[in-house]
Amino acid sequence: MHKKIRILLTSALFVLSGCSSTLEKNSNNIAQLFTKDEIYHVSLLNTHKAQLIASLETKALLTATYLNPVFKHKNCKNFCIDVKGGEYFFVGVYISNSKIQRFDAQGYSLTLNGNKPIEVKKLDKDDPLRYEMPMVDNWSTYYKVKFPKVDQDELTLVFENDRFGKDILYFSKHAKEPF
Repeated sequence: MHKKIRILLTSALFVLSGCSSTLEKNSNNIAQLFTKDEIYHVSLLNTHKAQLIASLETKALLTATYLNPVFKHKNCKNFCIDVKGGEYFFVGVYISNSKIQRFDAQGYSLTLNGNKPIEVKKLDKDDPLRYEMPMVDNWSTYYKVKFPKVDQDELTLVFENDRFGKDILYFSKHAKEPF
């Protein structure tokens, strides 16, 4: 009986000592799981979703992240973009039953405080900005959108269609601080 217990304990000791070096190597990976990603966190606080619905069916879905507070944030270290000279948004759009996934075609429009975008850049599937932003999916098309600079603190982003109505998203220039 004692011999079986000794063999069992010795075997367990060998197994656990063999795993310790693997645990040391992976300790950095485990620590990364609990490290807060500041860009992602501040982006999530500045992200809103709009839906245009008709006959109880979503006809269009738009997600918008206000980028100015994200990249003016003090923790912008590894990945930053220039947000000077305008109001910048990361915009994802999905239009059901449509091959064209644009917020400025087929009767759709996007305005910020009544102004149309002055620059729209379609982002590639492997664009680094897509990896930093929340609520990214594979079926939407993503854009970096620049609007003229707004002097007010409150921003109103209106996603509208001439057939399905509009949805209004409200943003603030005052950065929402993470917890």
